[in-house]
Amino acid sequence: MSRIFKMMLAVAVLTGLVAVNQSYADLTNTATTHVRVVVSPNVSLSAVLPTIDAGTIQTGPFSAIIGFRVDANLQEVSFFVAASALYKGNDPTNSTVSPIPVDLGAGALIQPANGNATGGHSNTAAFIGSPGPVVQGFPTSVTETVQYSSSQNNHFSQNVNVTVGWIQNDPERPTGEYSGVVQLTAVVIPLTPLGGA
Repeated sequence: MSRIFKMMLAVAVLTGLVAVNQSYADLTNTATTHVRVVVSPNVSLSAVLPTIDAGTIQTGPFSAIIGFRVDANLQEVSFFVAASALYKGNDPTNSTVSPIPVDLGAGALIQPANGNATGGHSNTAAFIGSPGPVVQGFPTSVTETVQYSSSQNNHFSQNVNVTVGWIQNDPERPTGEYSGVVQLTAVVIPLTPLGGA
């Protein structure tokens, strides 16, 4: 009898070990999935200086060079410029003194430090007939949009100088300070989302 008992005991122990091993396997398991994300194009833009001094003028054409800082995570960026006339006393509502007009025929020179216009376009963006946005209360004239390519590797992080001109054509214009605004707008084209469209 002791032999049969020992056999039964051995079978019981083996069955218990199998049950323990089976329970242990059920308590630990893993699965894996892939995660992906698309980094969207983005651009930041700021003026290098808050105010630009264009000097002193009696009569004739003059211009100012305005520095902007552009940082984008892709190599091609499109730009357009909005520029206002210059108003006496920084007052665009002043109807008693005519403003100094933008030299629309000269266009706006947009010159990146490390890049150039694409598609054979010059770095001068022509002013177009439609009015631009009102910027800080100043009505503006707007240029065409021109695409630029950076010589940097897959990004556009550099200073961009914009040159805009005005014509002081009134020899009897009242003396004093005249001012306005120049705005540079940078545009990046979004990538196609995952799954396509």
